[in-house]
Amino acid sequence: MRYNGELAAGKIKAVYNDFLVDVELTDGKTEAAFCGALEIAEICRPDMPVLLQINAPERIVKYSVHFLKTPQGWIFANPKYNKVLFAEAFRAKNLPEFTHYAHCRPLKPDEESGIDFELEASAGTKAYVYVTSIYRKKGGQAIFPHNIDFFETRMFEAMRQKVATGASAYVVLISPRDDCISAKFVWDINPQASAKIYDARQDGINFVCYSCNLREDAISLGRKLEISF
Repeated sequence: MRYNGELAAGKIKAVYNDFLVDVELTDGKTEAAFCGALEIAEICRPDMPVLLQINAPERIVKYSVHFLKTPQGWIFANPKYNKVLFAEAFRAKNLPEFTHYAHCRPLKPDEESGIDFELEASAGTKAYVYVTSIYRKKGGQAIFPHNIDFFETRMFEAMRQKVATGASAYVVLISPRDDCISAKFVWDINPQASAKIYDARQDGINFVCYSCNLREDAISLGRKLEISF
């Protein structure tokens, strides 16, 4: 996936609690920028390098944080592209779990309680997929979960109902960085979210994780990361 438009480079000056950061651009101007995920806002620190994308030139906050450079490396920080990345990788048959499915249909937000895709094999069997990002890293591993909100709780319930009818259900975790060797389910970040993930796995919902290939002008899903539970 290629990015739309040029990216503006800068460094974070200040971090706020409402998904906003102030960024000093290379020309010396300071602009407010939106973080598309709470987890990214929590990772941001003053003086961190960022690349911004212009999303809405007519608005006061016209920038969003597109890339963030942590001490461990660059992170692709814009979660709105998750579904695009999955769909591209599915069409290219780069997802081993899903190569036997012939069709991939995007679902509307209110169609299946937040599930992103319905897959169908030539034999008629179906799978349902939800795609989300995990940003944190510890000891070379992408770690999760950070949080589960009301909408994701409702989505898990919809997936349980699909599994009960004989369909498969998958949560695809995207680690939008290229410096992790595996992924790990942990209890110490948010025990309540971890308990919901544990229950989801007990109910037959599958979890898979992929890293990303990052370039200055594009991003794509990379290799599969084995998850330790």
